[in-house]
Amino acid sequence: MNVRVHNIRINNRKPKNYLIIIFAIFALTLNINAQQLPIAERILLKSERNTQILFKKPVGAEIHRQKFDALYYALHLKIDMPRRYIQAYTTGRFASLQDSLTTLTLDFNNSQLTVDSIKGAVQNFTRNGSFLDITLDRAYQKGDTLSITVYYSGNPEKQDTISFKFDYTASEERYVWTLSEPYGARDWWPCKDTPADKADSADIYVTVPEGNVVASNGTMVSDTPNPQTGWHTVHWHEGYPIATYLISLVAGPLAHFQDYYHYSPTDSMLLDYYVFPILLYRAQEYFAEVPDYLDALSHFYGPYPFLKEKYGMAQFGWRGGMEHQTITSIGGVYKSWRFLYVHELAHQWFGDKVTCATWHDIWLNEGFATYSEALYAQWAGLDDIPPGMEAYHTYMDRLFYTDDGTITVEDTTRFSSIFGLIVYHKGAWLLHMLRHVIGDDAFFTALRTYLDDPRWTYGSVRTENFIETCETVSGQNLHTFFDQWLNYPFYPTYEYKWNARQTKNGAQIETTIRQTQQQTVYVMPIDLKFIFADGHDTLITVQNNKISQSYRFLLKQIPIQLIFDPDHWILNENREITPAAYTQYAEIYRIYPNPSHGNVRIELRHLLNEKVTVDIYDIQGHLIRTLESKTQQFFLHTYQWDGKNSNGQPVASGVYIIRTNAFGVPPKQQKVVILR
Repeated sequence: MNVRVHNIRINNRKPKNYLIIIFAIFALTLNINAQQLPIAERILLKSERNTQILFKKPVGAEIHRQKFDALYYALHLKIDMPRRYIQAYTTGRFASLQDSLTTLTLDFNNSQLTVDSIKGAVQNFTRNGSFLDITLDRAYQKGDTLSITVYYSGNPEKQDTISFKFDYTASEERYVWTLSEPYGARDWWPCKDTPADKADSADIYVTVPEGNVVASNGTMVSDTPNPQTGWHTVHWHEGYPIATYLISLVAGPLAHFQDYYHYSPTDSMLLDYYVFPILLYRAQEYFAEVPDYLDALSHFYGPYPFLKEKYGMAQFGWRGGMEHQTITSIGGVYKSWRFLYVHELAHQWFGDKVTCATWHDIWLNEGFATYSEALYAQWAGLDDIPPGMEAYHTYMDRLFYTDDGTITVEDTTRFSSIFGLIVYHKGAWLLHMLRHVIGDDAFFTALRTYLDDPRWTYGSVRTENFIETCETVSGQNLHTFFDQWLNYPFYPTYEYKWNARQTKNGAQIETTIRQTQQQTVYVMPIDLKFIFADGHDTLITVQNNKISQSYRFLLKQIPIQLIFDPDHWILNENREITPAAYTQYAEIYRIYPNPSHGNVRIELRHLLNEKVTVDIYDIQGHLIRTLESKTQQFFLHTYQWDGKNSNGQPVASGVYIIRTNAFGVPPKQQKVVILR
């Protein structure tokens, strides 16, 4: 799931109470604008009053759920949109997990829906708050199967929830949509509502007036008209195991178009899209990128998990996205939402193929999907940064998480607790750090092994399953790594110092690293990058596992600067406490794109507590422009040059020299940029 607010409101009706949003401001000194924020402008927290109601978890059903296994569901709904009314029945097929099973309890948490009758293996039933207690027609033994059909009717739209919504399109036409994560399925159909138990398959039958389309999970089996009534019934079949919260529908007068994803020279998969009619042409343009999203994630994770069915997107009223199996629901059609679309697609692997068994482990869904955004930046590039690790690291820097809390969710009773920003951003950082700890080969092998393990592929998983896979593949004991990042708040804060002396054998370097955070001592590999006056550098990785730890190195010459964790492989803050002789030295670290057509990003690393400007000179040595930093994060300062001189006039194509006024920059550290 992913919630996003855009500055253009598609639906011009007055906002409802349930759309009250609290913005989560994050990432230190990042500028807050559409270009710099990753897709995870995850404004997931509503007002505290509403989150207490929205999908609030009923208690008391866990013991009942342990008695039986859900095998299959068939949902039948006739939707009267003007009356906000449904006539429905749901058939469930279940297997007993114990001997002498005489009762069965389903989740059904909507007093506005009247249970008209129950048929099948039932003697009688009672409504018990948010549960439907059913006395069976006999005692069932372990392994026996039984079917129950619940007939019900009424208005499924509960106040202050979004599990089932009667809504209006941008053209003020009525339509219906659902969003059941985490506890909303029980609001509109009776089921065993837990991600720990997936049904092996499901059928969804939706009857609506002619002129309305229906989008749902899996493959469309039929669309059967009834000319006498003016209604038609659309039948969707989901043939893969599916969790209750992933069953969805969107129904209304939406524009429908299709495309195909060619995943091999001879095979293709349907791409199925449903959007507000006024957005049809925009959607056709923007969604043309979806095959590239599929190529990217298939490259990293293996084939798309539901190739036999489809992938699609259907527009709904929630301002974000929801990873309904094979049919992502999206709240808007915007070019700037590219990474949101990637996020929701990634959930088809992490969330739908393998699903967190409890909401305590929601990071297994959201952290992985968020991390996939960074992988797509690596695959496709980011802003003006070409594809590669630079784009990847830049995206990860935008996900830097500084707040309190633990990735493992303790309180799963409230929506805001489950879907806090920490499971998205810090969850993604855990994977980012794991990649560095075990290496690329082991990391991506572990992800694919985890997805394809027959013990839980297309099933439900716990964090322990992922840890087990990573340890088996990497051959490393990762208990400490996962414990420190999953179960402790914040992150390590480092102080470091270094000194150098010349010896007859070379330069003797001594470096001391001290951890100053209040929580656990972190055990992590730390990269140390030493910069030399002639412009070259040396990268050394040390294992750090103590509050205070010293290291000695022998280098060929004395360095002039040490950069701690230069590529930000660790979620941390650090500072040098006793700079060496040349630590006021500033490095023009990176210029891109180079060559450029006139929009150049310049990155400068320095430890000075003062503003440092960057000067642009032409090849004859004439000063063209002086730049001040636009952003600062840690010791990295960013400058933008638009290819113009100080008078605002575009400069000619050619070679330009970049210098800084910082103390200690030798001439060899000048950089060159080429304008085309």
